[in-house]
Parts: sequence; structure tokens; C-alpha cells
Amino acid sequence: MSEVSQEKSQILHEMIAARVYFGHRTSKTNPRMKQYIAGAKNGLEIIDLEKTYDQLEEAKKIIGDLSQKGKMLMIVGTNPMIRDLVQTTAEKAGCWCAINHWIGGLLTNFKTVYTRLKYLRELREKDSKGELQKYTKKERIKFQKEIIDLSEMFKGLDKCDRLPDALLVVNTKLHETAVKEAKKINIPIIGILDTDSDPRMIDYPIIASDHTRSSVEYILNQLISAFNENKQKIVVEKK
Repeated sequence: MSEVSQEKSQILHEMIAARVYFGHRTSKTNPRMKQYIAGAKNGLEIIDLEKTYDQLEEAKKIIGDLSQKGKMLMIVGTNPMIRDLVQTTAEKAGCWCAINHWIGGLLTNFKTVYTRLKYLRELREKDSKGELQKYTKKERIKFQKEIIDLSEMFKGLDKCDRLPDALLVVNTKLHETAVKEAKKINIPIIGILDTDSDPRMIDYPIIASDHTRSSVEYILNQLISAFNENKQKIVVEKK
């Protein structure tokens, strides 16, 4: 067996262990997904992991290329079940992430949304310097509430200062608004999507269980490993 075949076999076994192959119920299947389904068991679709493997490898090349060129990635995943995974993944790669909810217009109306983020930063700076103490108690309470509310809204986006070069979306059906915004302004999308989703709007789809934590964690780890590996290559080349 060749080295490539061995690597593929290992990844396929890892995907099985991570339950990547578990689709949604057959009653929820999107007709556009039939080509990616190997069969069904107990009313659940079984994803064809051979095809998922090919998609994952292509996405790893795309995301590695982004990293090599110094491009910025934004990860989107607001499902409470996987928010921590998305945040941890983003922190590992130095990426931005949207984990609490998608802010409408974040991409298509970035300048306006960004003014709110800058306002949050200004409030935090004034608060840290004690400059809010000169206001009345009622005004200070108002400012503190704004800091809390805006911090929740922009969690994971604190350092965002421009549009991302690509979006990595976990569960594209859940984040339809984010997908539409990215398509409108030609930001490429890498998507982890399940059998109930439509793959047509996703530039680089990875058909996998997006409702199983172990599946999402495995795919994210594979992608970010590729991202960080290529980032390290840049550092070595600069030396």
C-alpha cells in the first residue's frame, strides 16, 4: 500500500470514529445531497466518506493557501453545542470567529457594524482608565450595560478590523444569512454541512455531520492544522 493510500485509510478510519458519517433523518434530506449519501440506517442517512475525504483534502489545500498568503479567515458557528470548539479553533489559528449570533450586515454593511465595534473598544479603554467615573451613576450603569451587551455581540470579533478573506461556516443551513452575505460580496465559503443542507451556495463544501460534536471537532482540527502548518512555513521561509 502506498503512503498516500495509507494516509487516506487512516483518515477514513478517524472519520468513522468521529461519527462524521451520521447524516440527518431521511425525511429531512435535501435532494441536492443524494449524490453524497451512501445509504441509510435506522432512518438516518449515511454520508459517503470517500467523497467527504476528497472534499476535506481540497478544503485543506484552500485553507493552507490562504494561510501562506497571509489571508484572514473568519469561522462562523453559533450552535451552543459547538461554540467552544469554534472559539478554541479560532484562537489556535489567530482567526476571527462569530459564536454568539450572526450580526446582520457584518459583511455587507461592514463599515456601519465596525463603528459599533470601535465604540465598544473606546468604552473599554475609557473604563480601564477610569474616565467613566466623571459621569453620573445612572450614566455609568448605562455604559456598563453597553459594554456587556456589545461584548456579547462581538465575542470572537474583538480584533476584527476589516472584511475576512474567507469564511469557514459550521452548519451552513443554520447560518444562511452569513452565507448569503458572503456570496453577495464574493467572499469564498468553506462549509461543513449536513444532508439537510443545499451545497450549491458553498464554494468548498465538506459533507459531514454538523450536529455531532465529535464530527465538527475532527473536521475543524483537520482544517486548522493545515492552516497553522502553512503559517509556520512562512515563518521558516522568512528566517
